[in-house]
Amino acid sequence: MRGPLSRGLNKTLSGYHPADMSPESQRPLPTVRLRPATVLNVLLLALALVAFVLLATREPSSPGIEVIRADPPPGVDAIHVHVTGAVADPGVVVAQPGHRVADVIALAGGANNQADLSAVNLALRVRDEDAVHVPARGESVALSLVDVNSATQAELESLPGIGPVRAAAIIAARPYLTSEELLDRAVIPAGVYEQIRGLVTAR
Repeated sequence: MRGPLSRGLNKTLSGYHPADMSPESQRPLPTVRLRPATVLNVLLLALALVAFVLLATREPSSPGIEVIRADPPPGVDAIHVHVTGAVADPGVVVAQPGHRVADVIALAGGANNQADLSAVNLALRVRDEDAVHVPARGESVALSLVDVNSATQAELESLPGIGPVRAAAIIAARPYLTSEELLDRAVIPAGVYEQIRGLVTAR
């Protein structure tokens, strides 16, 4: 036996027909379609958030090696050369890197009228603690420079650190544009060249 509630429900359902629905109610629900660009933007945003969280929670790393560049002390590039002989103002002059014998002679007031500049290698670059002697005309030949392009075997052997073997090597490697080629071309060792660099020239 059916009760009043059952009879009422059946009556309601029996009176329902799809045609009775309004056109608006019969429209299908809209479908949400995401564009590929939108999906990519969402993924990038999510990755950015993850990276931010990782960086925020990471422990600070060590600062590493710190490099401090300090200016060199004043005067570190100064070159002190002792100039003697036939110059106007003999003594210690302060030269600069790249200066040659001619420059330090000028710093010493220049050669006087007794100077024999042909006996001096004016093109030789000076170094700190060098000594430059400008001989006067008629001064002892011992103070004259030995020309590595024309000196004899005996004249070369008179130089400190130069024996028969090295003298022969110097003669075999001629000609030279400057005396520094003895070192640049490994004709003699650096230590020997330091001993004779103020005693030789290349004419």
